[in-house]
Amino acid sequence: MEWTPEALKAEIDYRQAALRADATQYRVGRVSAPARPSWWRRLGHRPGPDVPKGAYGLRDAA
Repeated sequence: MEWTPEALKAEIDYRQAALRADATQYRVGRVSAPARPSWWRRLGHRPGPDVPKGAYGLRDAA
C-alpha cells in the first residue's frame, strides 16, 4: 500500500487524537484518585512486629 499525503495526514491526526484522549482519561483518573502518602511516610508509619514487650515496657533490640 502506498501512502498519499492525505492518507498520511489522516493517519497522523487519528493517532494524535487517540493519544490526547488517552492522556485526558489518565489525567481524570489521577485527579479523582485519593492522594497516596509518599513511600517515606509509609515506611515510617507501618505497623511494627508482634514482639512481646520486655522489661520496663520496651521492646529489646537484641
